[in-house]
Amino acid sequence: MADNKSIIQIGMIGFGNVGQGVYRLLEKNRSLIESKIGAQMRIKRIVVRDLNKVRDVIVPEGMLTTNFDDVLNDPEIDIVLELMGGYCDGQ
Repeated sequence: MADNKSIIQIGMIGFGNVGQGVYRLLEKNRSLIESKIGAQMRIKRIVVRDLNKVRDVIVPEGMLTTNFDDVLNDPEIDIVLELMGGYCDGQ
C-alpha cells in the first residue's frame, strides 16, 4: 500500500439485502482480506434510510446514520461502498 495505512476505514451507503450481504461477507472474510491488503479493515459508518427498521444483521451501536455527509465528508473513511437498491431509468 502506498501510504502504509494500518487501518482501512470503510463507509457504506445502503444496508438492505445487498448491503447486509456485503457486510456479512466482509466480516466473515475479514482475516483473509486483511492478510491480502496488509492492513486492518474497519466498517466505520453505514447510511440507511430508516434507523428504526428491523434488520437481519446487527451492527455496533452508533454505526448507522441517515446522513450521507457522515460517510462522504468523513476524512477518516478511505473507501465508500454504494449499495443502494432501486431502479433508475436514466431520467
